[in-house]
Amino acid sequence: MQLTISGQRRKYLQLMLGAGARAFAVCSGFGEIDGQPVEEAALRELQATLLRRSRGARFKYQLALPKAMAGLLISVLSRLNAYLYQRSAGHEDYVTSGASLTLVLLCGERAYLAHAGTTAAYLVRSGYVVALTKDDSCAFDAAGAQRILTRGLGIGSQMQLSVCSFRVMSNDTLVLASKRLAGFADRRALAAWILGGETTGAFGDHTVAAIPIWFPQVAAAAPPARHARLWYVTVAILLSILLLLAA
Repeated sequence: MQLTISGQRRKYLQLMLGAGARAFAVCSGFGEIDGQPVEEAALRELQATLLRRSRGARFKYQLALPKAMAGLLISVLSRLNAYLYQRSAGHEDYVTSGASLTLVLLCGERAYLAHAGTTAAYLVRSGYVVALTKDDSCAFDAAGAQRILTRGLGIGSQMQLSVCSFRVMSNDTLVLASKRLAGFADRRALAAWILGGETTGAFGDHTVAAIPIWFPQVAAAAPPARHARLWYVTVAILLSILLLLAA
């Protein structure tokens, strides 16, 4: 498990699972769980749950089926939500902690994503940045400086998620961010930041993790040498002549 910290209470997880799958998550929140910042507690529990699930016999089968993977992500994050809610000493009318979390599972050319809250995921392809998540918050004041979390983990006994799957290509970059980028200028700056070779660290007041996608190219079979082709043609002609003589 790797936790990359930049600024206050912003953490990132990357994890190798079975069957060649990899998990990446970014978490941002408020409050504490058993004396730990909620982000750290959430990512440690998420790590334990993913490792346990990936050791099961069903995991490899589920990776090949988008619908099965959607069920897996919902199950994993539902368990995480219950863990945070039960241990925060909060209740429906008094929330003491909560977390935004974006989780991506990568297996070959298929990516599975689950999201709730104000963290974000982006796909960078050919210099263009596409948002994969939405901001689950609403403005509290006219200026939009204060925002209220409308969906997240640990803020209630029930949880709502956005879940999807998509294909990735070589030279794509998946980006997880501690909060959503403000607009087009930030997206353009992010693309330039990635092209500059940056991976994980501070991007303005964001914590950003860039995940490059690369698939080894399979070399095409080399065509036969010219003398070999001539040999095949000669043998074919001789066989044809023999068949005619035999007839």
